[in-house]
Amino acid sequence: MIISIESSLKTFKPVTFHAGLNVVLSDRTANSTDKQTRNSAGKTSLIEIIHFLLGADCEKDSLFRLNELVEHTFKGTFRIGGELLTVARTGADPSKIFLISGGEERTDIPRRLDKASERFYVSNVNWRVFLGHAMFALPADERGTLFEEAYTPTFRSMFSYFVRRRNSGGFISPERQAEKQQRWDWQVNLSYLFGLDWQIPFEFNKIRAREKTLDELKKAVKIGALGSVIGTVAELRPQVTIAEAKANKLRESLKLFEVLDSYKSLSKRAGQIKAEMQALTRETITLNETLEHLEEALKSERPPQRSDIQQLYAAAGIELPGIALRRFEDVSVFYESVVSNRRIHLEREISDARSRIADVEGDLTRLDKERSDILRMLEGRGALDDFLAMQRELADVEASAASLRERFKAAEALEGESTKLDIDRANLKRKLQEDHHVREKALDEAILIIAEAIAELYDDRAGRFVVDATENGPEFRISIEGDRGGGIANMEIFCFDLALLQIVTTRYGGPGFLIHDSHLFDGVDERQVAGALRLGMKISESLQQQYIVTMNSDIFDRLPIEKSVDLRTAVLGTRLSDKTEDGGLFGFRFG
Repeated sequence: MIISIESSLKTFKPVTFHAGLNVVLSDRTANSTDKQTRNSAGKTSLIEIIHFLLGADCEKDSLFRLNELVEHTFKGTFRIGGELLTVARTGADPSKIFLISGGEERTDIPRRLDKASERFYVSNVNWRVFLGHAMFALPADERGTLFEEAYTPTFRSMFSYFVRRRNSGGFISPERQAEKQQRWDWQVNLSYLFGLDWQIPFEFNKIRAREKTLDELKKAVKIGALGSVIGTVAELRPQVTIAEAKANKLRESLKLFEVLDSYKSLSKRAGQIKAEMQALTRETITLNETLEHLEEALKSERPPQRSDIQQLYAAAGIELPGIALRRFEDVSVFYESVVSNRRIHLEREISDARSRIADVEGDLTRLDKERSDILRMLEGRGALDDFLAMQRELADVEASAASLRERFKAAEALEGESTKLDIDRANLKRKLQEDHHVREKALDEAILIIAEAIAELYDDRAGRFVVDATENGPEFRISIEGDRGGGIANMEIFCFDLALLQIVTTRYGGPGFLIHDSHLFDGVDERQVAGALRLGMKISESLQQQYIVTMNSDIFDRLPIEKSVDLRTAVLGTRLSDKTEDGGLFGFRFG
């Protein structure tokens, strides 16, 4: 419970609370708007002070870091865990929560002495741990527990359902106490508050994190950012097979490879032999052609016959004289001598050609044998630099094959992870369904409390609270049937929070209060506003807790008052106003 809120600021208007319904009224000028300075009256600032004293962060843009407030102390007295504690905090040193009174004998509040002020304080981190244990039964020492991990229930997240902030978007939907609250946060913390197994949504968040990583990898592959690193299993399988086969082949070749010192000279000689053989082959062709020509010439070489000449003259009708015939014989002898000499020359040329052809063929046979011997010697052997070159090639091929294999494994992992995620999600959904079945009493309690609250507010409307086990974790939905006008969505938040107050108080002890900013009732029919205040009064009194509401006086004055329940008795003595410069909570205005 909250006993009082004070400040070292002399113009500050202290606020004292009591059990049951507490209404903090603010008088508004006729033309005041939400766009005016944020502390014109101070209703929202009062809520910020309560958050500040109960462990909220104090960032650079915090209200308590403003020049007008940073050096001032804000003090609150609370009943926590059955004990009165008065604590103070300042924007100038927000990491320290000073213990003004109470808690001296407690061992669960690790106190330190501030040398400058000679006052005891607790760090804001340890203060949160203490509050989480006292209000929500979180471990007093998180070390070695699952609560030490990220994405587990936290005091600040759960506490913010009991003191929603409009500036954070706390009045957008029942299940979220802030617009930017992530799914895991409200799933885990609400499961804890309603008495469900919060570790199931905790595991759902792990699956979402894995899916996010997988999606990012798939996107990177799709746009080519990882095109040289990852591919598909189907595309990479043949590449891996071919690369590994090539590596194996090179590996076997190296096993059989022998280094030959004279490899280079032998290789050079084999090349020379090849050139010589090609030249001899060309020479053989030329010699065969020459031989053929000579043999043909030899056949055609013979002297002219006398009978041939006589027949020629007879055909011409000329009779040769005796002297002519004698001279012809002389000429014939001469020609026979010439032809004989010519034939001898041709036969000698033919013999030389045949001899050269035989020599060339012998040389070709000899060279072919020599080359064959060299090639047999070189087979499976090579020079050292060739061996090293093969080793380098093998290293490159093996590296390429290994890279492809890793890419193949990564692709298999990606595709396998996608399948595994589907299986894990389905199994977790089944586990969630089983948990809701096992804990149906806790669910039934929440369902009945909310149904009764809706029935108290509306005579002609029914409503229901649904906790659904989905493939994305638990979904918490509350709905009031009928026309969505008249601030129905806001009343759904009211019923949700009131149910949390009852359930958490009974189960864990709770903070001892529920606070609603006046903005929760924007657009709500005045009859439902009055009904909500009466219901809040009834529930808080029965629990010996507090229901605190900040409200504009013009709205409160129009509320229908029942004789049996006079809401005016709940109005606190501290009254705020934006009509004058000093009428607000701080006693002055600042931008």
